[in-house]
Amino acid sequence: MTDRKLDRVAVTGGAGFLGGALITRLIDDGVSVAALARTPAKLSRFDGQIDIVPGDLADETAIARAADGADAVLHLAALTHARTRAAFGAANIEGSANVARGAFAAGAFLVAVSSIAARQPELSDYAASKAGGEAATLAAARAHDKRMGAETNQAARARWAILRAPALYGPNDGATLPLLKAVRFGIAPAPAHKPAPRASILYVDDMAAAIVSAAREAPAGVVYDVGDERPEGRTWAEIAADLGVAMGRKPLVAPMPKPLLLAQAAVQELIAHARGEAAFVSRGKIREFFHPDWVAGEPSLAAATSWAPTTPLVEGFAKTLKWYQERGLI
Repeated sequence: MTDRKLDRVAVTGGAGFLGGALITRLIDDGVSVAALARTPAKLSRFDGQIDIVPGDLADETAIARAADGADAVLHLAALTHARTRAAFGAANIEGSANVARGAFAAGAFLVAVSSIAARQPELSDYAASKAGGEAATLAAARAHDKRMGAETNQAARARWAILRAPALYGPNDGATLPLLKAVRFGIAPAPAHKPAPRASILYVDDMAAAIVSAAREAPAGVVYDVGDERPEGRTWAEIAADLGVAMGRKPLVAPMPKPLLLAQAAVQELIAHARGEAAFVSRGKIREFFHPDWVAGEPSLAAATSWAPTTPLVEGFAKTLKWYQERGLI
């Protein structure tokens, strides 16, 4: 375990669900933040607290400006929904390569947030793009090391860690809202699959803490899984039961057949395509939903650093529910 200086960081994806939680954590820790933002107005709630650098993942000049003087570059920005494989690739693969090159050129430690979905790139265009983003980061590191003669100069080596995040939930997460609404009415959808698929699921603030811990402590050059407090993971029925406790409900688990959901997703894709949009639920997402094992494994970030998840699932769901209720969304 190392102890790296973390006075200033560059962040991509700060306007997103996880990014907002991370920037809040960094500000609370007294860390100076430069946030790359395609739409700076989306970071207006942090006005006066961070430096905003206009630009996107294709803008290598803007990436270099954000990374200049940073001890670490925390790369969160990614597409989770897109119309085409090429669109996923432009953001999640080419964008990751651009950020990695910018971080290494600045001498910063790179923490690249990936997804456990990268373990199964055949399931969806999204999963393939996350695996591709990891490969692009490693390729950028190798190219940097070769250019800098790192074989004989260890201090010149590219320094990086990749974090494969599990399913995340928490306030301001649009993906959680449909599940909250379903459980509110006593229904908990789950994949009709035996054995029941299992997954790790982590509260967003715990993931933000994991990223900061990785930047400070994680040994470099490793792809880490980030898990929750239950090493064996949970089934969807178990997740729904904990959500039910938080909501004062006892939901009925409704097994959903894969062919039906694939057909519905195909229709959604056609409608979205006609509108020039990306489908929120694609066939790839359905295949991910039915995959039997999304449980975090090894190497584990928790084993390599002092980080550990601190938010039990029921408590996290209660916080999430309160956030939505306060805004009249449920």
